[in-house]
Amino acid sequence: MALIDARTSAATGGMGISWWHARVAAGEAPKPVIQQPRMTRWRLADVRAFWAQRAQAGSADAGENMQAQAIRASAAAARKRDGTPTSSTNAG
Repeated sequence: MALIDARTSAATGGMGISWWHARVAAGEAPKPVIQQPRMTRWRLADVRAFWAQRAQAGSADAGENMQAQAIRASAAAARKRDGTPTSSTNAG
């Protein structure tokens, strides 16, 4: 069983240690298997599963966001072609 520290757990997903500790405290990230003064460790497998789940959820969100952005861009291009004035505020 491989164990890693908070710095490595956070770096695996490109985040900072404070972000990682906030997710652990919120119950979103895995709980440490060893928690002693100056030595807190997580199972590598648990951390990998956490980041894989976040990546998969992010992929679904990214697709929806990209589709919404494409729809807005198409509508803006159509307004520009038609000569319809565009608003100065962003509705989306």
